[in-house]
Amino acid sequence: MATFDTQKTSWTADDVQHFARRAGFGTGPEKAAQLAVQSPAAVIGAWVDGTASMTAFEAALPVADVVDLPGYGSGADEWAPHPFHLSVQDPGYIATGQAYWAWRMQYSPNPFREKLALFWHNFFATGLKKVEVLPLMLKQIDLFRTRGTGPFGDLLLRVSQDAAMMIWLDTVQNKVEKAGDIPNENYAREVLELYALGIDNGYSQKDITELAKAFTGWDYIGRDFPDPENPYYYNDAEFIVYRGQANPYPDHPWLHGYTNLPNQRMTGTFTLFGVTLDLGAGSHFGADAIQLILNQRGPNCAEFLAKRILLGFVTPEPTAAALQDLKALILANQFRMGDVFKALFNSAYFFAPEHRFALVEGPTAWTVRAARATMTDFTGAMAARATDPTGLPRFAAWFEFVGWDASGFFAMGQNLLDPKGPNGWKEHGGWLNADTYRHRTRAAWAIAGAEGRGDDHTGHERFIFDSDWKAWFPSAPATAVAVFDRLTALLQPAPIPAALRDAWLARLFSGTFAWSTTPAMEAKVRRLAFLILCSPEAMQH
Repeated sequence: MATFDTQKTSWTADDVQHFARRAGFGTGPEKAAQLAVQSPAAVIGAWVDGTASMTAFEAALPVADVVDLPGYGSGADEWAPHPFHLSVQDPGYIATGQAYWAWRMQYSPNPFREKLALFWHNFFATGLKKVEVLPLMLKQIDLFRTRGTGPFGDLLLRVSQDAAMMIWLDTVQNKVEKAGDIPNENYAREVLELYALGIDNGYSQKDITELAKAFTGWDYIGRDFPDPENPYYYNDAEFIVYRGQANPYPDHPWLHGYTNLPNQRMTGTFTLFGVTLDLGAGSHFGADAIQLILNQRGPNCAEFLAKRILLGFVTPEPTAAALQDLKALILANQFRMGDVFKALFNSAYFFAPEHRFALVEGPTAWTVRAARATMTDFTGAMAARATDPTGLPRFAAWFEFVGWDASGFFAMGQNLLDPKGPNGWKEHGGWLNADTYRHRTRAAWAIAGAEGRGDDHTGHERFIFDSDWKAWFPSAPATAVAVFDRLTALLQPAPIPAALRDAWLARLFSGTFAWSTTPAMEAKVRRLAFLILCSPEAMQH
């Protein structure tokens, strides 16, 4: 583990910002300076553990959605702040779920929970197009949020028994009800190939066939029915194995009338990696198969995880030594992911100069980070309710952004909550091409330019990303270069060539520089912020 043995014992504000970009969605220069005087281990430990109070944040959920579109709605109450409408009444409305999660990413006091959930969402890629029930997708994301730093074996089992995943990869079709029925191998194959070991890494077709037996009869039942007349509208689900047992829920609308549940599970034994287990209670009805993967192929799993973690958080081209040392670190920490991330983030390796701005940032994280940098924080957004004419907090209008014709996450190449396949999105260089870059520039203007979305029902103008440009400058800049320096401190692109900087400033601030808070100065400042966000350097983190 030599690569990660040397630990950071002190750090600078630049180090803090590097860490915050990778393990969250950035932090401003003033906050970075405050954290830099604390020990790295203390800050990183609290950040990974998510120790910041969530009380005020969770209390704000009823006013989180501020999106009401101008010209729509039947009355004034339609314009009031309200929770994101996440009920199954409109199960396929992906924009609602995307907006809700983006809101959490931007304002959560524990950003690593959201960043890690985003990582696991790509790792255990599951798509709403097939799942169809939005609350099930969001429940899976909450699983990543709450369990993502725990033991990997526990997370893998919970994902395997998650309703969205069981729909996505056909576990619900894995039914053996009569002689001659063959288990559906889809999830068994993917859990080894994509989620635990990697392609052709320590397993055979025989292992897939045997593992599929362990998952027979795995299914779910709906919970939380918003429409009593329709038992197929539900907001939650519970894992269950249909194995002929007595019906535990005789009044459940799906199971009403059953004395015993249908028997859809194989009996006998299965043999995985040379270990034979009973298919019944002796293996907890197949659940023990997940831990068996780690017990019998732990080094293979650790190496597979190490590759994904290094690509997601450190570098697109890890050395063989770094890969093997992170593998050893995962094994030494017995797959406790929170401990692994603390060791990684505390290492001098993580902060090495060659790892700064070495990754292309995905569209969701990039957009959220730019919004966080330019808008007021959670406390300021909530405080704005006192002076807003309709009592709206100053949150970003995420619902409008993600459903935007010209941009949104989909157009930038990451249709959040709906990857095209179980292998997720290609990271780093895969994020950018001519089309997705074009849409990033469109999003950059919405953020930097405070693009309007029309007047509300009281005649007040509303914005997609409502920012106060004057608040970007704690003190008046004395020169055009000082304007640029402050904006780059906020937006944190990779170093921009001086020649390009000077060309921008000559175009925007020709003549003698004199700072003011006039609309003319606002236009120049916002255009400069836009140019910075559009630069290739701003796509890196």
